[in-house]
Amino acid sequence: MIKRMICFSAIFSFLFFASCGDSTNNKLIIGKWQGAEWLANGVPSDLNAAGTVFIFDNKEKYSFIYGGTTEEGTYKVENDMLFTKPAEGSEIMVKIAKLTTDSLVFDMNRGGGSERLTLVRR
Repeated sequence: MIKRMICFSAIFSFLFFASCGDSTNNKLIIGKWQGAEWLANGVPSDLNAAGTVFIFDNKEKYSFIYGGTTEEGTYKVENDMLFTKPAEGSEIMVKIAKLTTDSLVFDMNRGGGSERLTLVRR
């Protein structure tokens, strides 16, 4: 009986954690997003939020457009974390603070300072 309970517990734990990786964020993030607000340490920054665009496709490829430059690479979503890897660079992680059908909010850390980028679906 105890072996059966341990086995059931192990199977339940596996299924629970496997399902966490396949969150609704994986589906909701697909699309084109444009910046609406960019805060640095809680106040509006001088970064161009409106000139910021992310495009996520359903094949785990992304494009990031800012200031006339485009970055492309692969991405993955694990629960509330977004990992991007540019074609010529290292993987970057940001926290997805909010993701709905019409808004996407990233919490980021750059050089020890907190930043929050709010994007809307286009």
